[in-house]
Amino acid sequence: MTFFRAIKNKFEHNQTPNFDSTEEVTINMDKRAIYRNRTNYGVNIGSLFVLESWIYDDIFNEVGGGNTELDAVSNCQAKLNTQETANKLRQHYESYLDKIDWNFLRDRANITSIRVPIGYWHVNNGGFLQGLPFEHLAGVYQNARPWDYLKQLINVAGQNNISVLIDLHGLPGGANDQAHSGAINNPPKFFKTPAYVNKVCDEILPFITRDICSPFENIAGLQIVNETYFDNNANDIKAYYSRAISSISNIDNTLAVVISDGWWSEQWSNWLAENKLESNAVIDTHVYRCFSNEDKGKDAGTIINQLPGSVNLPKDKADFTVGEFSCVLDEETWKRTQGDRNVHISNFGVMQTTIFPKVASFGWYFWTLQFKYGDGGEWGFVPMVSKNNLILRSRNVVPIDQNRVNQIINDHIEYWKGKGNKFEHWRFEDAIRQAVNDIASFNQFNNSRLGRWRSWTLRRRAEYIKAKGDSEFMWEWDQGYQKGLDEFNH
Repeated sequence: MTFFRAIKNKFEHNQTPNFDSTEEVTINMDKRAIYRNRTNYGVNIGSLFVLESWIYDDIFNEVGGGNTELDAVSNCQAKLNTQETANKLRQHYESYLDKIDWNFLRDRANITSIRVPIGYWHVNNGGFLQGLPFEHLAGVYQNARPWDYLKQLINVAGQNNISVLIDLHGLPGGANDQAHSGAINNPPKFFKTPAYVNKVCDEILPFITRDICSPFENIAGLQIVNETYFDNNANDIKAYYSRAISSISNIDNTLAVVISDGWWSEQWSNWLAENKLESNAVIDTHVYRCFSNEDKGKDAGTIINQLPGSVNLPKDKADFTVGEFSCVLDEETWKRTQGDRNVHISNFGVMQTTIFPKVASFGWYFWTLQFKYGDGGEWGFVPMVSKNNLILRSRNVVPIDQNRVNQIINDHIEYWKGKGNKFEHWRFEDAIRQAVNDIASFNQFNNSRLGRWRSWTLRRRAEYIKAKGDSEFMWEWDQGYQKGLDEFNH
């Protein structure tokens, strides 16, 4: 696959990457390109690999105990042995995978993608654990074979035209202090521990990229961290992001590298722009309205009405994804709320999934797919889809009206008449026709929508300059391509 492959990185792994958008690019519009660049309507495969006891409690309640995967598997190994513990994990992987209803996901939910949280301890079946907190469990994961099950999952997803976002959810030392990191680290230590950062950037991420992301055409991207803690300066986090993006992009420069917004989206959209990394990275933001004291102090209607203003992502600066959200509101909110709870839940889900595709070019992923017991209620994708509480992807391909395209071109020319002595209106026309062709190509593959607007436009722009030269009138190209997206990318 040669899609954008010609861009070459010229920096060492410990430097901040700085990509020149005028370097040679070649866009090969194929299935892999669409998987990597479309707007996603997806769901998280929570607690398949990174175990969370409230979702699947197999290892926790039956033998292991503890609050994290590290505790539960360690306890299980101590009480049983390495092989029996591995067998428990394999049984979990197999039962979880067997329960996935691909017909529902493909035909009823009409999803494009799944986000799969993994831990560093799963990579290559525990092959990179030397010197890391899970090291004593290497034999367990070697025998449990989670990496093999992940590849099986990717294959089946591909058979259903569904992509996979690989999410390195658990980092050694933790990117936050929550149990979903595989171990509780308070304070989190990953970003301030050079040995951990080196291991991830120099060994783990390159392996994932070479072993899974490049070989499988239906990989949407590689997420290098889940939820980063808020940091006003974030120097250590920036250093990790720089190295990780470099490490991955040196191998596969078309792969979306997904970073966390650390609960401050603009901090990271500005950082990407300053370092010319918008073409390489997508920013993950999580939208929950059930955890903060501020949200707990509001009624459901207020939260819903404020969503358009509160989910205000700087989409013109960077590409975003809503990697996690749900239809859950806290009980304190419900105590303040009058009216039918089910109606409010539906309004909440519908509002969220109406807003997200407008501001998050890489789309959204609901948390989460399934539970060992029950359907998860407002945390569960299946019941929320079944009750029509989410706006799903349309199955109707809207044909592009070429008469409307021609009208827009004529309107542009007419507008600028008499406002200057020289223009290059042909650049506007070239751009809008290119946008229309791109949109149509995405639509032809399972009615996909062109996503990663910032990255895609920058790369198309660089390609155009290479073909037809730069100019002081490239603003006309910029306006034309953006007009095409605004008008027809629905």
